[in-house]
Amino acid sequence: MERMYRNALLLALSGLVLMMVTGVYFEHQTEMESVERVLLAQTETYAVYAGGSIPSGRSVQYDADRLYQGKMLCVSAAYPLPDGMPAQQARNVRHMVGLYVPAAENVTLSEEAIYALCAMVEENPLIGTWIMDGMRSPQQQSQLQRETFETYLNTMPVAQAMARAVRDVPASGQSEHQLSDCFDVRLNGAHDWSQTDALLRTQDGRWLQENCWRFGFVRRYPPEKTEITGVENETLHFRYVGTVHAAVMHATGWCLEEYLQALHGNGVITLETQDGVQAYVQCVQMNASGAAFVLPPEYDAAPSADNMGYAVCALTPLSGFGI
Repeated sequence: MERMYRNALLLALSGLVLMMVTGVYFEHQTEMESVERVLLAQTETYAVYAGGSIPSGRSVQYDADRLYQGKMLCVSAAYPLPDGMPAQQARNVRHMVGLYVPAAENVTLSEEAIYALCAMVEENPLIGTWIMDGMRSPQQQSQLQRETFETYLNTMPVAQAMARAVRDVPASGQSEHQLSDCFDVRLNGAHDWSQTDALLRTQDGRWLQENCWRFGFVRRYPPEKTEITGVENETLHFRYVGTVHAAVMHATGWCLEEYLQALHGNGVITLETQDGVQAYVQCVQMNASGAAFVLPPEYDAAPSADNMGYAVCALTPLSGFGI
C-alpha cells in the first residue's frame, strides 16, 4: 500500500513538472509570436522589417563546407578566410556565355552570378562597361600583391612600397576576389569628370548605381562607407548576393558589414511586398559542425556563412517575389 501511495505521489509530481514545463514553453512561444516587427525601410514596392516569425518548417543542418560556398562571406584583414577552405565553384564567363556579358578573357564567376549578369545586360547592354577582374586563387592574389609591390618599388623606398602594396592589394585570404561572386568593372566612353565618385561619371555607372540591386548585385565598397568597410580604392567593385539580400541593402542603405551586424542583433529580417508576399532572412550562430535553419515548405533557401561566427539563410517564396 505504501509503495502504491509513493508511486502515485511520484506520478503527480511528474505531471506537475510537465505542466510547468509546458506552460513555460507555450508562454515562450506566445512571446515570440507577439513580438512586433519594426519597420526599417520602405520603398515604393516593398518594406523591410526587423523581426517577424519564420513560417513553420523542418530544421535542416548545413555543414561548414557547404556554408562557406555561400554568398554572404565578409572577407577582410579583420575576417580572413579560414585556412584550407575549399575554393568556391566558378566558371569562365566567356566559355559559358561568350561576349553576351562583356567580360575580359579570364574572368571566372559563379554560375548564378553569370546568369544574373545575363538578365541585367538583357535589360541594359552596358556597352561602355567591362568586367575586368573576377575570382582569383590564393596564389594569384599573392602574386598580384608581389607585382604591385615591385611596381611601387620603382619609385618608392621599400617600406613605403610595401605599405602601399598591402593597402591596395590585400594578402591571400583577405580579399573578396577569392570569392566566386565578386568582380571589378571598367567604365569606358564619355566621362563626366565633375563627379568625384568614379561610378557616377558614366551613363552605365549611374544606371548600375540605381538598378544593380534588382538583379541581386550590390556595390560592395561605396565611398561614403569607407570608415565602416576600411576600403577606399575599390569603388568599382561589385558583388552578387542574391535579390533578397540586395533588396534589404538597397532599401536601408547598408553596406555588407552593417547588414550583417543588423542580422546578428535581430535574428530575422522580413521583406514584404505591397501584395503581402514575404521573404525572410534568418541568422544563427555557427559552430564547428555548421548551422541549422528552419526551412518552410514552398520556400527556396540560400544558406551561407558570414565568416564572422554566424550563418544566414535567405528564404524566397517558390511562387516568386517580384520587387
